[in-house]
Amino acid sequence: MSSSDEPRRCAHCGAASSGREAHFCAQCGRELAPEPAPDPFGDVAARFSAARARAELPELLARVPEVPELAGSTTKSVLALLSFGVVGLFASLLLLQVCAPLALLPLALVVFGGHALWARLARDSREPLVAELVLVREHRTRLQVGARHAPDLARHTFVLEREDGSRFERESLPSALPYLALGALGVAHSKGERLAAFTLLDGPRS
Repeated sequence: MSSSDEPRRCAHCGAASSGREAHFCAQCGRELAPEPAPDPFGDVAARFSAARARAELPELLARVPEVPELAGSTTKSVLALLSFGVVGLFASLLLLQVCAPLALLPLALVVFGGHALWARLARDSREPLVAELVLVREHRTRLQVGARHAPDLARHTFVLEREDGSRFERESLPSALPYLALGALGVAHSKGERLAAFTLLDGPRS
């Protein structure tokens, strides 16, 4: 017998209710607890079990997806660091001829900006891609300055649920957005706090 066919029972005396629409216990007269609302994403446990049985799942969990935002990121960061240093040095030489104390300002910006770029490069190199089977529970969008006219500036955060019911948040890279939908179940590849890729296994429930 499925849980939907089982009679509701009074939490006080244990008697079965006379019908699903009953509000009070026919035995003791106490108010019956309301039935839990059905999960809008269907039988999540059954969906996870079906996904675990998919033959391609081990391969999807082991593979390294192609992520456009991460491709060549090391080379781009190094070139940006070098370009930033050249521009700062050139600006310092020009200001040195006008006002020597001001020549230190571009150098300070170069040091600060270079440190930030290097820290980002080091972080990206340390963070591995982690693959997990997850359900997409929530989607939140945060608009940044200018995002109304430039959608790429909007930040998309997703709440993902593991098979054991635990949940965590990831900010999605733009290339993963087309594959994400509320209620979708699939393999998520995370790099640190960013969602780098998502492979759909089971579509969202309406």
